[in-house]
Amino acid sequence: MKKILLFILFSLISFSPVYASSAKYFCTGVTNQFFITFDKKEKNIIVGNNNPKKYWTENDYIFWHSAGDYTVYEYTFKISYNKLSGKLRVKSHHLVTSKNNWYDYKCVIS
Repeated sequence: MKKILLFILFSLISFSPVYASSAKYFCTGVTNQFFITFDKKEKNIIVGNNNPKKYWTENDYIFWHSAGDYTVYEYTFKISYNKLSGKLRVKSHHLVTSKNNWYDYKCVIS
C-alpha cells in the first residue's frame, strides 16, 4: 500500500504541464457556426478555412482585423479564466455607408 501511495505522490510531483502550441474553438452565434484556431507559436489565427491572419493580445483579449470588398471587420476574443471558452465580438464597418454592425458568438474549446 505504501508503494502505491509513494508512486502516486511521485507521479504528481514530477508532473510538468505541457502547453499546446495551438488552440481550436468552436463558435456559435445567431447566424453562423465556425471554428477558429489560434497558433500561439506563430501568432496566427485561422477562421474557418480562410487564410491565417496575425493577431495581438492584451491581458485576456485577442484582437485581429480582416477586410472584404467594402467592409472592414474588427474581432475581439475574450478568453475565459480557465481558457476552455470565450466570447467573440465582431464589428463590421461598411466603408461606403459607414454602417456598423455587431455580432456576438459564444466559443468553446474543441
